[in-house]
Amino acid sequence: MVFNRENAIGLVLLLLCGVVALVLLYSIATGTRFRFDGPSWVGSALVILFIGGTIYGFLIRPGRSWSWPWRKGTDQDQQDRL
Repeated sequence: MVFNRENAIGLVLLLLCGVVALVLLYSIATGTRFRFDGPSWVGSALVILFIGGTIYGFLIRPGRSWSWPWRKGTDQDQQDRL
């Protein structure tokens, strides 16, 4: 269930947070400051990908009327029906 297509954006964000955490821990352990010397467009590309992924996930997913474990019109959980 973890590697479903629905969880892809969450896994990508988790991976990104893990990379940032490793860089920060390395900086703390060595006493150095991290300075990104790569291309300047990477930050803009990450922001655009994040916003695009958010719009895709919330608005454009066809065939998904409600994705929570409960239905919109009732107060009954999906667990209670099993």
